[in-house]
Amino acid sequence: MTWYIYKAVDSQGKYVKGEMEATSEMALTTELAKKGYLPVSITFKAKTQIKKGVSGAGKKTHGTVDMRTLVIFTRQFATIIKAAVPILEGLGVLAEQAEDLALKKALQEILRDVEAGTSLSQALAKHPGIFSELYVNTVIAGESAGILDKVLMRLAEMLEEDLETRSNISAALRYPIMVVIAMIVAVVVLTVFVMPQFAKIYAQANTQLPLPTQIMILFGHILRHYWYAVIAGIGVFSLLWRVFIKTAFGRNFWDSLKFKIPIFGKLYTKITMLRFASMLNVLYQSGLPILRTLEIVGMTIGNVVLENEVNIIKRAVADGKGISGGILNSKFFPRLVGYMVSVGEKSGQLPLMLDSLCEYFGLEVRTTVKNLTALIEPLMTAVLGVVVMGMALAIFLPLWNMIQLFKK
Repeated sequence: MTWYIYKAVDSQGKYVKGEMEATSEMALTTELAKKGYLPVSITFKAKTQIKKGVSGAGKKTHGTVDMRTLVIFTRQFATIIKAAVPILEGLGVLAEQAEDLALKKALQEILRDVEAGTSLSQALAKHPGIFSELYVNTVIAGESAGILDKVLMRLAEMLEEDLETRSNISAALRYPIMVVIAMIVAVVVLTVFVMPQFAKIYAQANTQLPLPTQIMILFGHILRHYWYAVIAGIGVFSLLWRVFIKTAFGRNFWDSLKFKIPIFGKLYTKITMLRFASMLNVLYQSGLPILRTLEIVGMTIGNVVLENEVNIIKRAVADGKGISGGILNSKFFPRLVGYMVSVGEKSGQLPLMLDSLCEYFGLEVRTTVKNLTALIEPLMTAVLGVVVMGMALAIFLPLWNMIQLFKK
């Protein structure tokens, strides 16, 4: 049973709204019709509650859980549900055998909440430190479509893919990060210890210092005398950034920026397209109405910009333009996605085309991550070149001026 928020018109034409629990949207529509109500819109109550829970109202947390542990739990839970074991019994078994203390405590509280009549998604949403918004929204999709086992299995696959991608990215970035750290250490040493000695020589010679040298001397002065302010400033900036991206405008700005980051933006696009095609395929085959399917897919992508784009696509579908028409008009979806979906719609083989998209983007993600170091090297070389040239100019330009004065 799922709680819905409905807006309807009664027999006298008056606008009414309320909440009702039903097994499906169709069952809710039938109940409203018995009361003489004509439904205008129906939404999941869980979606509203999730956003409130994530923002901090009534949330519970017992720490975080390792991603691999969460993947194992999700697979086990999907297997239990597929075997037709009742959710309460399955949660009890998983809570009892859970080795991670944070997960065990969370599952015990989730079990109590579900026993009290709370839906599974609402119970999970009370533990945002363990179950992300994406995780909870995906569970909502499974509850709504009646395919919780399939959605949970697909969610486990998505988490495994994310875990593998993060691991491979970390391995690919290990060398570039070491180079960047070495470069930062070299800059700090030169500005704090070496440049002051040259500054004394320049002061004695009364030479006009060029701009790069002035900047480097000023930077070294700040690091030597105000290092605590630099550290505090970095900490304050990090805190303000975290607060900013939790706001509606900040979340929209950050989710939009992810697509534009050099090198990583293309990788992020491929990951989100893989997620979109996969969830659309699973829900489309469940038999849900296409408008409801698109609404749930938008919730499970994990990016508010793409969620807004999916809502636009949903309106295009309502106008009879088809899914592909809305995708082709979107600047965030690659043209390939629109063309493949168009072929699937025209041939009646949309699931087959979505499977092909999943295979394609899965391969693209793995290939991009594998070649990440090679893609970063030109950018890293350019940055190193600029830094080294700037430091060289800052140190040697005044010396060149001094030599010219001595010659005169």
